Amino acid sequence: MRSGEGGRARVESDPCAPAAGRDVASSCASRGGTGEARDAAILAAAHATLKANWREGRRRTGEHYAFTCPGPPRYRHLWHWDSCFHAIAWRHFDPARARAELRTVLRAGRSDGFLPHTVFWDSPARWRRAPLYATRRVRGDWMTATIGPPLLPFAWEIVAAASPDDPGFATEALAPLARHLDWLEHHRDPDGDGLLTIIAPDESGLDDSPKYDPVFGRLSHDRAGYFWLMERSRRLGWDSHAIIARHREHVEDVWVSVAYAMSCAALGRLRGEDPDGRYTTRAARTAAALVDRCWDERRGLFLDLAGPGERPVPVSTWTALTPLCLGELIPAALRTRLVEEHLLHPRRYAAPVGIPSVAMDEPAFRPGFDRWRAWRGPSWMNTAWLLVPHIAAAGHEAAARRIADRLAAAVLREGFREYYDPRHGGGLGVRGFGWSTLVTDLLLPG
Repeated sequence: MRSGEGGRARVESDPCAPAAGRDVASSCASRGGTGEARDAAILAAAHATLKANWREGRRRTGEHYAFTCPGPPRYRHLWHWDSCFHAIAWRHFDPARARAELRTVLRAGRSDGFLPHTVFWDSPARWRRAPLYATRRVRGDWMTATIGPPLLPFAWEIVAAASPDDPGFATEALAPLARHLDWLEHHRDPDGDGLLTIIAPDESGLDDSPKYDPVFGRLSHDRAGYFWLMERSRRLGWDSHAIIARHREHVEDVWVSVAYAMSCAALGRLRGEDPDGRYTTRAARTAAALVDRCWDERRGLFLDLAGPGERPVPVSTWTALTPLCLGELIPAALRTRLVEEHLLHPRRYAAPVGIPSVAMDEPAFRPGFDRWRAWRGPSWMNTAWLLVPHIAAAGHEAAARRIADRLAAAVLREGFREYYDPRHGGGLGVRGFGWSTLVTDLLLPG
């Protein structure tokens, strides 16, 4: 969950930054519309946006932090997966900041390997919003007790590859990164099948996705019962084993499991081809579990499994396509179906702009702006960043390039917005949104 709550933080001044009163979209448009001029304009605006959102300082207890706010003033804190995406974008402009951001994500964790979804580095969540955060206490906590999509080892490998000036970065955190993945295996895979369970919608990063409506019901993110979902977990000390055993509202989540497998595979490579095979094997095991237990042959999708009965959740969202990110760990025939029957289907995910967060033929598809229901149709840049390379890898390079070009055009026109209307590319949500700078990766080789 995100909130406009926040405290004091140092803002780096930049004359091109949105915070300084400059309109990014106008700046982009004035510098060119196609080809190299277009790309140069977007890259310059991306760097300015990241710099405007940068926060660096020390907590009152003396701990140093350096991270990129997703989109101030509304989103002022550090979110795990946002920071991973920010670091991936930062590596094109300032690899030192990319490394600092990932180190800050890691520094927020506990010694047992737990990494929080949200960290309030400069000030704890204030009283009006704090009861709705997944914190151990209603007031005063510095972090949530929930996880986020576990992308840190995956992002660490990407940033390490862009850090020739700091060759030790690749291996400096092997032990804590391993503890993090071990914590997830112990606490979020209680039945040992290789699939990770989430106990609140926020943990996937997709707070209000319609795929959670039939699972959480009145306890859903945008419903009044959400407070009770938080409170009953507090009363159980956020003990995931106890929560899963006592309550029905939990999900073996395809996307969170994919992110976990991506990070396991990345850690295996960071360890030097994983000498004991521990994490490489774990990634393959999770991929096999996704195929064996989540694949719906009739629909050609990977579906979440809900509750103690592990019933498939029959809502088509972009997360049903994310096993593509595991590459050859997923059978080629299944990957082909995901691309050709869904991502290239004009009534499902082949929208005019980007990749919708919900299939266009789903009744829940609502791509317009809603303050609290942002994952019910709009196109997000991180979704395209994750999936577009796999469209190209499947032999559909022209379709992949078309998606990238149309998102670039939307950025030129609308700036770096939180998300975009897939029907026409209109910018929606927060302006100056950090991870939308991932468009740079869609424009730059390597």
